[in-house]
Amino acid sequence: MNIKKALAVAVIVLFISVSVIPSTGTTDVKQITMPIGDKVNQYLNEKPVEHVSLFYADVRMNIRKESLNHLGGGGGGTTYAYYLQFDANLDELRIELVLNYTAEMNYTLKFPFVPAPIFALGIKIQNITKYEWVYFKLKHHGYFTRCGNFSIVFNIDMISIESGDELKIQPIISRIILPLDFTDSTNKSWGRIIRLIYHIPFLNELLLSNWLFPKFATYEHNHHIGAPLFLFFD
Repeated sequence: MNIKKALAVAVIVLFISVSVIPSTGTTDVKQITMPIGDKVNQYLNEKPVEHVSLFYADVRMNIRKESLNHLGGGGGGTTYAYYLQFDANLDELRIELVLNYTAEMNYTLKFPFVPAPIFALGIKIQNITKYEWVYFKLKHHGYFTRCGNFSIVFNIDMISIESGDELKIQPIISRIILPLDFTDSTNKSWGRIIRLIYHIPFLNELLLSNWLFPKFATYEHNHHIGAPLFLFFD
């Protein structure tokens, strides 16, 4: 077994338990048990490539309102670590990470009127990119699920890369559920502002994605360190 193969095996064994996104909730909310990711994927290219697309995460979010005094929910998911090997002579290297998401609501309260929940899911690459967000509103009453995917693309600066270099890439995932994350007195007014801006065309993308969502993404229960990517260059 040569040194490179031995290194690959060591990395796989060391990082076989990948990061998971923990469950959160308000008082009286039953915590959601999340499975532990058990995969470390390898990408050993046989020829020079300049663009790689990888499935990175499966994220779930839910919210429940069964009465005036009961609001619950949370979220979780699995992220996947990767061992990636590339040619150090590439002119450019672009990596795309794809996330699948499922957002679920169960509002059995029929009266009084309850505003529809708003979900926001974001991902950034630490020290490389800003957040990319997907956000949407569900329904006012009943049961409803929305599934989809979105991605973030980032470039690796190849100018200073030499054969034998190693990089660790750290994605960070954040999720926001309104009203679940805005139930305390301090943040209730922010929740109202988000809901108002959400319905203003053109302004919502500018203020939500660039200001309000990143602001609340820094909260501990909204901010999750995903499994890393390890880049090796020959």
